Amino acid sequence: MPYLKINTNKATDITAQTSFLKNASKKVAEILQKPEKFVMTQFDQPTPMTFGGTDEDLAYLEIKSIGLTNEQAAQLAKEIPSIVEKELGIDPSRIYIEFADAPRSFWGWNKGTF
Repeated sequence: MPYLKINTNKATDITAQTSFLKNASKKVAEILQKPEKFVMTQFDQPTPMTFGGTDEDLAYLEIKSIGLTNEQAAQLAKEIPSIVEKELGIDPSRIYIEFADAPRSFWGWNKGTF
């Protein structure tokens, strides 16, 4: 159910990408109180991007989940950028995160919806 996607303009080797995805997956599952076996993560890079008129390292993240609350979004907004900074070296002031609460009937899995 939970889905995290990161887009960045920073060239990052596959080892760093995988490490970030695994650590972020655990944190997303923990904060959303969902089994990690349902968390999907994706890393897209490098993508030409600018923020504030410059192409310094930046990231745009999407986090979607069924039943996402304001409190969970606030906690994710606090904790996920710390993982991005630690794993990828991107300053949290150069990260945007889009949150989306998906209705159960609009989230498909295993030939059905939740």
